[in-house]
Amino acid sequence: MCGAGDVLMENTLRSKFSSAELCRANGWGPGTRLGGISDVYTVIEITAVGERDILAKKIFHDGEPSEEREDVWILVHREWRPHESSVR
Repeated sequence: MCGAGDVLMENTLRSKFSSAELCRANGWGPGTRLGGISDVYTVIEITAVGERDILAKKIFHDGEPSEEREDVWILVHREWRPHESSVR
């Protein structure tokens, strides 16, 4: 799995690949934490990778997962990178 300093195999922003394909190409799986900036810096933890989509939970700034349910995340709307607190 990719670590925080690893080079991505495939960039996420405006990619032609699905979120699940991007995860597989970059070695991201359940437990991987990704950080990306839209209006604010957001950290998510991937909980499942399907055929086309991924499920993930938001991670608070203190490193704790949100108590909200996991949700489908689409990675092509921002550039995601492995977050330094990634378990993988």
